[in-house]
Amino acid sequence: MTIDTLDELFVHKLCQQYYAERKLVDALDEMAIDATNDRISEGFADHRDETRRHVDRLETVFDEIGRQPEERTNELIDALEAERTEIQRQIGDDDLLNTYYLGAGMMTERMEMTAYESLLTMAKQLEMGSEITDPLEANLDEEQSAYRELDAMSTASDLKSLWNRLTS
Repeated sequence: MTIDTLDELFVHKLCQQYYAERKLVDALDEMAIDATNDRISEGFADHRDETRRHVDRLETVFDEIGRQPEERTNELIDALEAERTEIQRQIGDDDLLNTYYLGAGMMTERMEMTAYESLLTMAKQLEMGSEITDPLEANLDEEQSAYRELDAMSTASDLKSLWNRLTS
């Protein structure tokens, strides 16, 4: 398959983001269960629920452009998931696993923010209306908020003992 137009590129990237969000629902569910820090676990569970709404919004975008929702492999998400699975097997310490989850979550949020920024840039260049841009902007806003929450957790006072134990 060749991509010859900006519209085709937009659809391709939309399909990849749809794939990513659907995969992340499962990964966030697993991380919410496996995290031993209640704050981290609750954060992942909340974001899992948000991610389900992201999937719904992307399905709305597909409807608005007259296409059936379609997944296209997103190799970045697949690589992050493979790394998570491998590192999770290698880490035996709960605090260390929680620390890894924070970093992995922040990395994933940054990738998702970039994906939504790119989709929005293309949608604006294609002069797509608010029925397309509003759901994408809502997803971007929630990804940015999730990133800020993870960043705040990484420096929160209830996690300071975790950092101190891991660095001493």
